[in-house]
Amino acid sequence: MTPTSEPYQLRGHIVPPRRVVDIRDAAEGVRSFLKLPDGKVDLEPFLESLSQYGLTVDVVEDDDFTLMMAGVEAVCIPETATIMLTSQTYQAARRNDPRTRFTIFHELGHFMLQHTKTLPRKNVEAKAYIDSEWQADQFAAEMTMPLKVMQARSLLTAATVAAFFGVSIPAAEYRLRQLRRQKAL
Repeated sequence: MTPTSEPYQLRGHIVPPRRVVDIRDAAEGVRSFLKLPDGKVDLEPFLESLSQYGLTVDVVEDDDFTLMMAGVEAVCIPETATIMLTSQTYQAARRNDPRTRFTIFHELGHFMLQHTKTLPRKNVEAKAYIDSEWQADQFAAEMTMPLKVMQARSLLTAATVAAFFGVSIPAAEYRLRQLRRQKAL
């Protein structure tokens, strides 16, 4: 870290550290286990199928979403194997909204990575790899835009990534920047 760089700001809870490659491996295993297609995942049947794996998806009315802070679209409670979606988020999922696709897989990431709330440890320097939100974002990126598929199909522009996987252009742009920094593409 250079003296002028800003320290990393945790967005979530401190969790056991995970490398990108470890999260990628976990996502590939989940994709394989669930037999997900290479391209877009149809969200409504996907959400309905989660119950056969012991994961509950609860839809709550937007104005009765008392467990979450204002503006939160979904939450995962790994301890109870529950993903809660606002009614608005569920309706967007039924329309296969690109932004909601990432949200759904982000919440699945919290479950699959077993993120539980912990008390912050004193004197811990914040790093992305110990942030539950960074890890869930990485899991969602790996699930919705798998590297192996991007490489095999030469998906190298935001437009082609977004169209093939049904994700938003900003998500595709971020994913491409990240993979290029890692020299994976």
